[in-house]
Amino acid sequence: MQTSRTHELTAEQIYAAVRSGGGRLTVPLRILVDVLIAGEDHPTADELIAAVESRTPGIAPSTIYRLLQRLEDAEVIEHIHVGRGPAVYHLRHNEHAHLVCHECGAIIGIPEATFDGLVRSIGRKYDFTIEPRHAALLGRCRRCVA
Repeated sequence: MQTSRTHELTAEQIYAAVRSGGGRLTVPLRILVDVLIAGEDHPTADELIAAVESRTPGIAPSTIYRLLQRLEDAEVIEHIHVGRGPAVYHLRHNEHAHLVCHECGAIIGIPEATFDGLVRSIGRKYDFTIEPRHAALLGRCRRCVA
C-alpha cells in the first residue's frame, strides 16, 4: 500500500486529545498509539490487533476495537471503506481523501479540497452533503493501467 504521510501526529498530541475527551491513558491505549504512529499508514483492525498482540500478549481484541472507537471519537484517527475487504484506519494528521487501486490495492491520499467543486455541485443540485474522506474512490493506479 502506498503511503502519504505529510505531517505526523505525536503521541503527546494524541494523548492530549484523549485526555480532553475524558479518556484515560491506559497501557493498551499507549501501545495502540505506538503501533499507529510506527506502522503502516492504512492498517485494518485485525492488523492493528496482531501488532498490539505481538508487543503485549493478552490484550483482548474487544479492547482494541473500543480504543479504536475512542480514538475516532477524539478525531485522532478515522476509518475508510476501501471498496472490498475490511475498513482501514489512519491518523487524521491532515484532511485527505483516498483513491484505491482495485488491482494492486495501492491507497493514494489526495487533498480533500480536490472534491470542493463536486461537494458544492451535489449540495446545490441534490441538497446533500458528501463526505469524501469516509469512502475511497476505486479505480486503477498508473502502474496497473500501464
